[in-house]
Amino acid sequence: MTDQRTPLRPSAAYPSSDGGEEPDAYVVEPFGPGGDTTLTGAARPVALLGAGTPLVRPTEAQALLARRRAGHAAADVVPDAPQALPVLSTRLLRQYGDTPEPEKRRELLSAAQTAPLSTSARRRRRTDTGPVSRPETTTVGPVPAPGKSADRMQRGAYPSTRAQAARPGGRSRLRSMLQGEAAPTAPMRVVERLSASPFANLRRFGESTSREARRTLNFALRLAETMFHYGADALDVENAIIAVCTTYGVENVEVDITNQAVTINYIADDRAGGADDRAGGADDRAGGDDTRTREDVFNDPDTNSHTVMRVVRSWTDNYAGLAETHQLVADITGGEMPRGEAERRLEAVNAKPKPYPRWMVRTATAAAAVAITVGIGGGVLGALVAGLSSVLNQFVAHRLGAWRIPEFFTMAAQSGILTTMALLLSWSGLELSPARVIAGGIILLLPTTRMVSTMQDAINGFPVTAAGRLLSTSMAFLGLVAGIAGGISVAGYAGMPRVDVSQSAFDPVGPLTNGVFMLIATGLIAVTMQAKPRHVLATTVAALGGLVVYHTGMAAGVGARLDTALAAVTSGCVATVLAARLRIPQLILAIPAMTFLLPGLSIFRGLYTITVETDSYGPGIVGLVNAMAAIVALASGVVLGKYLMRPFVGHLNGTSTRRNRRR
Repeated sequence: MTDQRTPLRPSAAYPSSDGGEEPDAYVVEPFGPGGDTTLTGAARPVALLGAGTPLVRPTEAQALLARRRAGHAAADVVPDAPQALPVLSTRLLRQYGDTPEPEKRRELLSAAQTAPLSTSARRRRRTDTGPVSRPETTTVGPVPAPGKSADRMQRGAYPSTRAQAARPGGRSRLRSMLQGEAAPTAPMRVVERLSASPFANLRRFGESTSREARRTLNFALRLAETMFHYGADALDVENAIIAVCTTYGVENVEVDITNQAVTINYIADDRAGGADDRAGGADDRAGGDDTRTREDVFNDPDTNSHTVMRVVRSWTDNYAGLAETHQLVADITGGEMPRGEAERRLEAVNAKPKPYPRWMVRTATAAAAVAITVGIGGGVLGALVAGLSSVLNQFVAHRLGAWRIPEFFTMAAQSGILTTMALLLSWSGLELSPARVIAGGIILLLPTTRMVSTMQDAINGFPVTAAGRLLSTSMAFLGLVAGIAGGISVAGYAGMPRVDVSQSAFDPVGPLTNGVFMLIATGLIAVTMQAKPRHVLATTVAALGGLVVYHTGMAAGVGARLDTALAAVTSGCVATVLAARLRIPQLILAIPAMTFLLPGLSIFRGLYTITVETDSYGPGIVGLVNAMAAIVALASGVVLGKYLMRPFVGHLNGTSTRRNRRR
């Protein structure tokens, strides 16, 4: 038998993965649908004596076709093979071994080749099997690499139609439980930052080309500058930038916000599915461009990038403009507003005058000083002194602002005037409490918006912005300290005796008086911050909720610090619900509503003890620490109320999931 065999010719060797002609369809078929039948339905007739064509090893093209077919629904029946396989029964094998003549052996092989396959063998149904291994080769074929045997060949390279992954055993499950979490393989997309914002389910208006991306970035930068100028915190500004850029098709952006500057960087990946490719680059994507990673985009010398930056050097209280910019962003993310119309609306917001004239704001400021002084127990006469000092302070602040005097000196001049007037008028014989008059004025002079925004930025993960705002807020606060120290020094030079700061700790006013006048002061402060008239009522409602909790906690004796925190969280929750209903930022309602919690008396007691009673600094430091703790509680209440109410306000946002879906 060995002598009669003919060695294989080189031309009959198995084709390599990149050589030879494309095999026929039935050669590729066993590795497509029905690949679990291996080579049964696709083998060519084989002659042991050299006649016919040997078995063909699957090429890489065949494997690629098998993978493609494995992802589609396959035919339920394997097609019939074009030729039958040689079948050698036990009887034929015995006759073959007992027959020495070559002619007889050829007759036996020819008889075996003509034996047809059974119907069940020709039409086998597809079954759920494991991955199909690469078929074994014997004499010819690629030689395994040194140190590797055929048994180590990667299995599952050509999966069957319905291959199932093997379930992990008990040891594998235990190992997965004990091993550490794998590190992320790619950075988080910036659009995922919107998951906790009102713009979480934005709708795409359209794709942006590399030429239109610059205009979109400039518009987003002007919008961010407007929001910062009107008093928005860093998180709201970042969410607005990302939402606007993503809506207009500019997704690959990075936003950096500091105390005064906003920077946006954009990497244009036109080859990875941009608008230019959609117009004429479909063939390029089919060739493999859709597999480009982020590093490929960054390292590509043909990649276009844009970096724009804007510095915000001034702030103003304009909550009406801030509310309109927030509504503009909500309308943009609805997916129905072209960028040109959005630019015109933004220009209209910047050109629109404030809701209240200057004389009304000054009147409201003086009236708020009167209401706060009465609310903390300063009396009618003390309230009149506070109102008069507020009018004088506004005039001085206006003149110093016109002369471009820094804020530190402006705050020092205002607090000095307030302290000097209260102390001298009290020394002249008027029945008033200088400590409470000064405390009422300090509440109005405190940079409340910046203090709360500073704590919000620190909590929300903007340390650089929080540090910058903290420095500017600290300088304003130090101006108050310098002014109070100067006023006390002037009163001492005039011969006034020291003030007994313990008088500021006498019995507080009743809950009804405090609640009524603090609600009035809240509405007036909302007017001074240029909130719209329909938002003033919502602000007083948020303050009412906090006042109820505050006085309930005082009656129950829960403690001043815990009571302040609970009242702040309550006001933050109510402000979040009302702001979502009105489609405005939460801080428009929350910051004026926190007026009744500002620690004016604690600040005055601490500063007076440190600057005058220098023999004992302990009580003064304790008073300032308590004041700072109250301010932190205010900011924490605003942020925590927003997160607590998130599950209940999703349907109130203009971009709810039931209306908008990302396209």
